[in-house]
Amino acid sequence: MIVDFLIKNYILIIMLLGMFIVTLFDVYLERSMIIKLRVVIVLIFALAVFNDLETYVGNLDHFTYWRLLFSVICYSLRPIIILLLIFIVSPKINKLITLPALINIIISSTAFFTDIAFSFATDLNHFVRGPLGYTPYIVTVIYILTLYYITVRKLAARISEEGVIILFIAVTATISAVLAFFEHDEVVDLTFSTDVLLYYMYLYAQYTKRDPLTSVLNRQTLNSDLKMHKRNITGIISIDMNDLKWLNDNLGHQAGDKGLKAIAECFSCIATRNERIYRIGGDEFVIVCRDRSEEEIQKFIDAVRKGVSEAGYSCAFGYSFGKDIDTMMKEADELMYKDKSRIKEELKEKEIIRERK
Repeated sequence: MIVDFLIKNYILIIMLLGMFIVTLFDVYLERSMIIKLRVVIVLIFALAVFNDLETYVGNLDHFTYWRLLFSVICYSLRPIIILLLIFIVSPKINKLITLPALINIIISSTAFFTDIAFSFATDLNHFVRGPLGYTPYIVTVIYILTLYYITVRKLAARISEEGVIILFIAVTATISAVLAFFEHDEVVDLTFSTDVLLYYMYLYAQYTKRDPLTSVLNRQTLNSDLKMHKRNITGIISIDMNDLKWLNDNLGHQAGDKGLKAIAECFSCIATRNERIYRIGGDEFVIVCRDRSEEEIQKFIDAVRKGVSEAGYSCAFGYSFGKDIDTMMKEADELMYKDKSRIKEELKEKEIIRERK
């Protein structure tokens, strides 16, 4: 039986084992995300095992309570796995979303002492569905609709890449739920594992697009986005942190890194879905504005300048609006250096006045 299981689920086992091994060496994802991924990997494998065991005892010519146990576990696990997928793609979702899964576990477990969910004809080993026998499918539908809802929100927020990935997960989950309803359970486990692998690959790819120190997007991503979103880009802001060299030389590179992370956090807190932030050099940042008016860009810069100042740092800003990409990049850079020179002159004047006093 074990050999048959290994052969039948060879691809599934390789995928799950491979993903689990990769998570052991992952240095990018947060610990909580790694734990969620490992749990869902283990549960998918468990579902495959118990589903195979349920099929085996279901083919016997007599009823055994092992079939009852395996059925309860399988009916409980499928919605739980989709629930974990929801927590993986949307970590901040309301925890009340767990209630349908808990209700399903309770209702499925009633099969041990009542036939309200399901039972088996003990003489023929036939499955008999009770009045609440469709609860696992109803809960699964609720969670699949939740995935579609998350997809709509991501796409509405112009997070198109992630939105498409989650849409794929929702569609494949829908197909697997339909197939499971018609007793084609063998595809469900492989579908879930494929969805987890796909989203893990997406998450990992996001870290190749980001600056490891500040977590904002990197220069490579800027070059790509300038080509991909050029029709929607209305303005570009060039930013340079002041006194980074002084921080590094006098207080150490740790202080410099702290400053870079602090100003990047200021940018991120004020930015909306219409602004994308990139670190393109040591103390250089670029913010690409999509579908923004010049007035909105000016207000954004004022807000960022104030936030950076309140954090105890200083930056020079320059922006360009309403021109082609190359011209805006060049013009924003030039204006930023003019602003940097202005700031230095103001500091010199203040220093001279202080010395005279």
